[in-house]
Amino acid sequence: MPKSEYRKMFEAETSYFWFVAKQRLVKRLAARIKFPKTPEILDLGCGTGINLKNLQELGFAAGLDYFAEAFDYCLKRSAKELVLSPEEVLPFRQDSFDLVISLDSIEHTDNAGAMVKEILRILKQGGRLLITVPAYPGLFGAHDYALGHKVRYTKKSLSALLLGAGFEVELCGHFFGLVFPAALLLKLFQKRFGSKTETISYYLPFPVNQILLGICGLESRLFPWFQLPFGTSLVALCKKP
Repeated sequence: MPKSEYRKMFEAETSYFWFVAKQRLVKRLAARIKFPKTPEILDLGCGTGINLKNLQELGFAAGLDYFAEAFDYCLKRSAKELVLSPEEVLPFRQDSFDLVISLDSIEHTDNAGAMVKEILRILKQGGRLLITVPAYPGLFGAHDYALGHKVRYTKKSLSALLLGAGFEVELCGHFFGLVFPAALLLKLFQKRFGSKTETISYYLPFPVNQILLGICGLESRLFPWFQLPFGTSLVALCKKP
């Protein structure tokens, strides 16, 4: 991911509806998992550390990222236990973690299969992987190039990737479905007219942002009991047998 993106993320993650809604969804899904008394958690591709900080409230949580610049922002959030490493070969022993979180990181790698198999290796038996990725290959556009994405996924291709690595897929579905019509128009506009070197602005007028946050908040509360068959993100929860 471009180094300049970390600053933009850091400034937007506590307010911009897309980031906040995904944080709430992750917290809800993680809270449903029956952990040991003090679970060991890895935030894979921890970015600026906001999800890592939330996960540290659940147990011992470490963050891993490929860029050292990310850790400057993690430290500003008082997030600790940081590891600098590529994600395809993880510097942890087998059976180390109860939960691995991978939020919009696997689409950055050239070898997703190797990355998922590494995640399986470091999880304990019965451990969980919670992963999010961008949806719909047909929407791949300028914003994806600017973020350093290699691919966007379908529900079928993400499930196949996880099953092929040896996971049991407990849940795989779309998110950001309630705002999908507006998001689709934006994605199509970006695909044709967007910059391949600069990501979109994460600023919206406060009333618009709050409305979108309320809509996505409703969707996160309904998920996973109710899922729309479309949405710009895919969310999967899977288990190591």
